[in-house]
Amino acid sequence: MASGDGEQYDDNSSGFFSDDLDQHDTERDLYAILHINKDADATTIQQAYRRLTLLYHPDKHIDPRNKQLAMDLFIQVKKAYDILNDPQKRAIYDVVGMKGLKAEGWEIVSRTKTAREILDEYERLAREREERRFNQITNPNGSVQMSINLTDIFDQMNSSDENSDFSPVIEMTEFTVAQSIDIPLTSQDTATVTAVATTHNGRGSGSFTTSFRRVLADLSWFRIDLSFGQHNLAAFRYFRRLTQKLQASIAATFGLVDGGSAIATPGFIFSITYQLSHHLTSSLEWKTGVDSCMKSGLHYDNQTVAVSTAIQLGFVNTYGVIDGLYRFPNICNIRCSLKLFIFGPWLEYGIDRQLTKYTHGSASVAISSRMGVLLKLKFTRGSQTFTFPLQLSQDILPSAIFYATIAPTLGYFILDRLIIRPFARSEQEHEQKKREDEAREKQTERRREAMNAQEVLRSVVEQIKDKEGPQGLIILEARYGQLNLTTTHENSIKIIDVTVPLQALVKDSTLRVGTTVSKSNLTGFYDPCIGEEKSLSIKYSLRSQIHTVLYKDTDPVILPNRDHLVS
Repeated sequence: MASGDGEQYDDNSSGFFSDDLDQHDTERDLYAILHINKDADATTIQQAYRRLTLLYHPDKHIDPRNKQLAMDLFIQVKKAYDILNDPQKRAIYDVVGMKGLKAEGWEIVSRTKTAREILDEYERLAREREERRFNQITNPNGSVQMSINLTDIFDQMNSSDENSDFSPVIEMTEFTVAQSIDIPLTSQDTATVTAVATTHNGRGSGSFTTSFRRVLADLSWFRIDLSFGQHNLAAFRYFRRLTQKLQASIAATFGLVDGGSAIATPGFIFSITYQLSHHLTSSLEWKTGVDSCMKSGLHYDNQTVAVSTAIQLGFVNTYGVIDGLYRFPNICNIRCSLKLFIFGPWLEYGIDRQLTKYTHGSASVAISSRMGVLLKLKFTRGSQTFTFPLQLSQDILPSAIFYATIAPTLGYFILDRLIIRPFARSEQEHEQKKREDEAREKQTERRREAMNAQEVLRSVVEQIKDKEGPQGLIILEARYGQLNLTTTHENSIKIIDVTVPLQALVKDSTLRVGTTVSKSNLTGFYDPCIGEEKSLSIKYSLRSQIHTVLYKDTDPVILPNRDHLVS
C-alpha cells in the first residue's frame, strides 16, 4: 500500500529470513585496547591514552623489527582514542560496533540520540546498502504474467450429467512479458527503458516506453514518459514534498493519434497526501479526461495492523473500498479487502510471506458476481515478478471457493516441508561453517598479533621490573584460557602465557584493567579456546610475599589485594 509518491508502506513479509544484527565484531574491543571500562569519562580515556602511547612509543626500541611492531601497537591505541574521545563516534560504536562507523549517512546522528534510535538508523542504512547491492545483481527488472482459464474444470464438476466424461479444457487466455532497465545518467538523473509484449486470446500487442526522471534539490522530482505501441502516450509528472507532512503531485497525459501527428484525449491528475498523525495518512486525488473521477482515502498503519479506506466518484467507475492487513511477526501477513461497486460487492482475501531470503510469495482469492472466483498467485524474486491469475469459475461456486482457499495452503505446506525448510537449513549450515572458518582465520591472525606484542613488550617489562625492585609488584606467572581442565597436551593449547603483557601494565606497584569485556581483546592476549569459558590466573609477588588470584574472563583486574596473599 502507498500513501503517495514520496512514501511507501512496507507490507511485505515480516522479515522471517532477515539477518539479525551481529553484535560480535571481529575487531578488537576499543575499550579493552585502552584497558578502561565502557563507563569511562573523557578524563579517564585521555589518561589511558597518554600512558599507553608512552608505553608503546616506537622510539623506545632500537631493533627495526621491534620498532615497527611497536608502531603497530601505537597506531591501535591512537585509533581507539580517536573514536572513544569523539562523542558522536563513541555513541555509534557503543551500539553497533566498528561496522557502524563504516556505514554511510551517519552525519545526522548525535550523542543525544538514544541507543534504540542509533540502532534503528544503522538497520535502515544496512537495509539500503543491501537493497542497492541486490538491485545491482538482479537488474534489469522484469515481470511475467500468465492468465489461465480453469472454469471448465468446475463446470464439469458441478454438472448434473453423470454420463459425460470428465475431460476439462484448460486454456491460457493471456501471457504478458515486461522488461525494464534503469540507466543512471548522473546522481540526480535516471533513464528507464521498458518493453511489454502481450498476447490475449490469440491476438498479440506490445509497447515500448522511455522515461526520464530527475531528482531536484528541493525535495521534488519530475518524470517524462513517452510510450509507443497500440496506444501512443506522452506523460509528464511532478512530485514535491511541500512540508514534512504534506506532499503533492500533478500529472498530465496526452494520447497521440495518427502516428503522433495530432494530439487528443488530454488528461490531468492532481493528488495530495497529508500525514494526520504518526500512524494516519489521508489522500485526495482528482482526475480529468475520459475516466474523470474524484478519489479520497485514509490509511492507518501501526506496524502490526494496516487499514485503508477509499471512496471514488466518477462517471465510469464509482466504488468504495476498505482494505485490512494484519502482520504476524516472522510468520506471514493476512490481507482482506471489500469493494462495493454499482454492480455488486467484490471480496478479496489472501496471505503473503517471505519464502527465502530473496523470494516473496502471495496467494489471494477474489469473489464477485460479475467476475466469479479468481485465484491469484504471485512470486517475487528480487526485482523479478511472476504472476498467475487463475480463473476458476464465472459464477460464485462453493466448490471453487473451497479449492481456491485450500489448494494453495496445502501446496505451501508441502513446498515448505520438502523444499523451503531444507534449503533454508542448508543455507544456515553453510553460513555457520563460513563463520567458523573466518573465526579460525581470525584466531590465527590474533595469535600472531599477540605474540608480536609480547615480543615488543619484553624489553619494556625488564625496565618495569627494575623500577619496581624486589619489593614491588612483580608478575611471576599469568595464564589465560580454560584453566579448569586437567593439564594435558591436548588441553595445553587452550591456555596461553600472559605474564609479559600484564607486567607491562604495572605502574607504581599497581595493576588495573578496568574493561569488562573478554580479556582476549587485551594487548598481548588472544582467544585460545573460542566459544568456551575462560579465566585468568595470576601469581605475583609484593614485598617478597606471594599472592595468587583467579579472575573470570570479564572481571576487571585490580592488583594488589590483601585477599590474594597466600597463607
